[in-house]
Amino acid sequence: MSTSKQRLLPKVQNRKEFIDCLENMISQPPYIGKESYRGRPRELKTYIVESDGGFPRHLTCGKISGEVSDTGLDNIKILRMSYAKNILEFFMDVSDKRFLTLHTNERSEDTNKVIEALIEDHNHAFDNTWFYSSMLKRFSQKRGNVFRGFGISYTGNTFAQEPNSDSDIEDLSMSINGSLATKVQNLVEGSSVGRAIAYNTVRILRGEPPDSVQDDVHNNGYFAVKRGKSIQDHLRLVDSCKEEYADVVHSIENSCVGVKDVGGKALVDGDSFDFEFKNKKIEDVEFFITKMFNSAKPFRLWGLKSKIDDDYYKVTAVDLHAGGTIHFDIAKDMMRVVLYEGACGNTILRLFTNLQIHFDSKITCRQLSS
Repeated sequence: MSTSKQRLLPKVQNRKEFIDCLENMISQPPYIGKESYRGRPRELKTYIVESDGGFPRHLTCGKISGEVSDTGLDNIKILRMSYAKNILEFFMDVSDKRFLTLHTNERSEDTNKVIEALIEDHNHAFDNTWFYSSMLKRFSQKRGNVFRGFGISYTGNTFAQEPNSDSDIEDLSMSINGSLATKVQNLVEGSSVGRAIAYNTVRILRGEPPDSVQDDVHNNGYFAVKRGKSIQDHLRLVDSCKEEYADVVHSIENSCVGVKDVGGKALVDGDSFDFEFKNKKIEDVEFFITKMFNSAKPFRLWGLKSKIDDDYYKVTAVDLHAGGTIHFDIAKDMMRVVLYEGACGNTILRLFTNLQIHFDSKITCRQLSS
């Protein structure tokens, strides 16, 4: 890997060295060379990346390439990514082989692009972890966590029939942080505006100052330390969110339709996922399907539609993340989704989270807790 600027994270030999290095990341700029630091401090950030096929030692994603090297800890690796003539480095925790955590304090403008390139590359089965609105809210209410703010970002542009027109497009963006966040949250949720919001970020405080940390937790599995230096509280927050998310994904996959042993008999068993549009009905179902199943982000679905009746279609789709087959029944006010055995449960959460942000902020799914 040849670049104009070489960085080098230390190959930590034990857990204490690893924690010490992360603590330095909170208050220090990225490493230049072996020991020195330069530039202004940058926030520590952690990404949870879902991987169905593990992480290769070497990979190339378009113009971005990467390699993985070992440290003295079996589950801690160093991921070095070559991007725009620079090296971006991450500590990668592979203790959970499916849900990887990547830590860095490189510039978010660069790291976000690298993570996006990994997710979009079709040669590897990577995906974001998708925290829908009520899941983010639950995270902020977990034991030891204190709600300190929220961010809202809703846009109707994804399903607009005329992208350059302002007609019938409602955008809403808001960020509230600090001691008054709960009061503002109650005011917003108790108003007419509350019927049209879905969180895309929550700020969570853990610990007691000065031994505390405040993280912005984003709906795509991105954690950014905003205040404080307690790396242990940051890691506990990340781990607890990852554990709950993994439980939800496994529960979804247990509902996939397939031949299963039920009472000693081989039977076709499974369940659907029923989405109901609360605030916004689909005006043109065929156009909605065209936009959602176009292989592009954020949905990453490709499908073939069949018209059953006026405003009622069936779609057989493929998830471009892991290649699983999915069946959809779509009408103006509801959508029923069936995953088949072997499909990735992440698909349902990606669908739910992004429909909240891009179509109906109050969409519900009967099988997912609100």
